[in-house]
Parts: sequence; structure tokens; C-alpha cells
Amino acid sequence: MQPLIPFPVFKRHARSAAGLLLALGFYTSNVSATLVFVNELHYDNTGSDKNEGVEIAGPNGFTLTGWQLLLYNGGGGNLYGTHGLDGTIPDLGSGFGVLSFSIPGLQNGPDGLALVNNLNQVVQFLSYEGSFTAIGGAADGLASTEIGVMETGSTDPFDSLQLVGSGRRYQDFQWLTQQPNSFGAINSGQTITPAAVPTPATLPLLISGVAGIGLLTRRRKVLS
Repeated sequence: MQPLIPFPVFKRHARSAAGLLLALGFYTSNVSATLVFVNELHYDNTGSDKNEGVEIAGPNGFTLTGWQLLLYNGGGGNLYGTHGLDGTIPDLGSGFGVLSFSIPGLQNGPDGLALVNNLNQVVQFLSYEGSFTAIGGAADGLASTEIGVMETGSTDPFDSLQLVGSGRRYQDFQWLTQQPNSFGAINSGQTITPAAVPTPATLPLLISGVAGIGLLTRRRKVLS
């Protein structure tokens, strides 16, 4: 028979495992809030609008299944559309990538869109041609962040609004207007720097390891 693990030691291990899991949960929440973001947008052009869409950027391996884009009308703040997202972000270099989504019918400004995760939490609420407060949906009561650039009725149908700069978080970049669209690829003028921390794709392995330690500890106590 294996020696009994003293109860205070068992409690200490259990608390450590629970604390680490809690920390990892907090980390994954922060990852979605800072590393997954709207990277490119096209909503208006000369003639009939075409090629309208939104691109989402983030760490490779991150799944967007269950995420949504909520579309808001700036003239009153009401929700006018919902677009479900899915797919896994590919590695386009430095452990980072993008997924683009065609969204016909994106309204001309002032309007906005909220990026909402699978827990119905607002990750971003951006607007173009003005800011406003949302009414209804996950972003209800939130004030939008105006991106500072816009498209007009003279914009080329194959242009878009894009983030440029160097980094891997939304805060590292700035919006640029009237660039040839690069949906599905890293933007021209955008440099992705190497990740300093584990990407979300590696977190299930860490969590499984911690859970395994906890189960082993409990098993030793029961078998003793």
C-alpha cells in the first residue's frame, strides 16, 4: 500500500492546481481581448458596393467558432445585422494569421461593428465615420471606438481600410485608408513580431497537464 499523503499537503497541491487553472483561464480571456481583432474592412466604393467584408487577425490555431460580428447603425445605434464567424486561424508567419469574411450589405457610415467572442463578450466595438452608443445585442450601452479613416463613394472596389505597423496586438497598429485589399493575407505595411508568450493553441496541453497532476494526486490519496 502506498503511503498516505498528509491532508495538508493534498490541500496545498489542490489549491496550487486550482490557482494555476484560474490563472490560465484569466490568460485565455486576455488573449482573446488583445490578440484577436479586426484587421481589415471594406464597406463602400464607387458604383454599387462590392467586395464588402471584414478580416479578423490573431494567433494561429485560434478558433473563431461561436464568435460573431454584430453590425450597428450609427444613426440611432440599433443592431441591423449579425454575422457568425467560424474557422481556425492559419499560420501566415510568426505564429500569426488572418481569416476573411465576405459580408455583403455592410452599411455606409456612420456605422460600426462589434467583435463578440463565444462567451458573448465584446472584444472590440469599432465604428467608421463617427462614434455612437450601441442599442441592443452584446454591445448594448457601449460607446464605439472610431477608427479615424473612412471610405467614400469614390473608393476603388478593390481597396480597403487596413491596419499597418509592427507588432501582434491591435494596439500596435494604426488604420490606413485606400490600400489595395489583402483579404486572407497579412496587410502590406504590416509586420508581425514573434510571440513572447504561448499562443492559445498550446493552452489545452498546459491545462491537460495540470488536470492530470490533480487527478494523480487524488488517486494517490484514494488508493492509500
